[in-house]
Amino acid sequence: MTTAFSIPRVVLVPGLVALAVTLLRLTGELRAWPRPLVNPAPCGKAILGVVWLVPLVGVYFAARLRAHGPPPGRLGRLFLYAGAGLFMKLAGTALMEMHGAYAPRLLGNLGLTLAGVVLSALAWPRLFQLLLVYGYASRLPVAVVTFLAMRGHWGTHYDALDPSFPAIGFWATFLRTSLVPNIFFMEAYTVIVGLLFAALWVALNRAWHAWK
Repeated sequence: MTTAFSIPRVVLVPGLVALAVTLLRLTGELRAWPRPLVNPAPCGKAILGVVWLVPLVGVYFAARLRAHGPPPGRLGRLFLYAGAGLFMKLAGTALMEMHGAYAPRLLGNLGLTLAGVVLSALAWPRLFQLLLVYGYASRLPVAVVTFLAMRGHWGTHYDALDPSFPAIGFWATFLRTSLVPNIFFMEAYTVIVGLLFAALWVALNRAWHAWK
């Protein structure tokens, strides 16, 4: 007999791990740990980062959901939706990196990314719910840390800005560089990439059991 499906129970441990990684990275940057373990540059990629947890979390959630039944639809459908969602997300990111007025690029990015999110929700609703809740559990602490770092000028990647970034004031900068990404775009990344790796796990798991 399987236990009842509980989103908070399933998300709790991954959420705590993400929080621990965020705090560990912050500590490392404040204490000048070496690269690539941490990286205080603007948008600095580093080993310590919650972004790298998403593929693992997608696989973990898929494994936990296995006890409550197979994924909805065929495996090919999962990959089709995951691939299309990833394409939409990448297209939105590419649009944001183009030159031109900020507002139209932002709206285009929002629309394309939202389309990718919807595809992920249609592909595997229960997995989508888990990934979305985890996305907020992992990214809201990042937004809080960024706010504090920007107010305190901590010299971390959380408050670092590209030299070309316009001088638009604290709140507009926080909204544009942290709040909007951490309450929408990073959750979109989480559900889209998490679905893709969950689909890969399902395929490998089926192949393994067929071989056995």
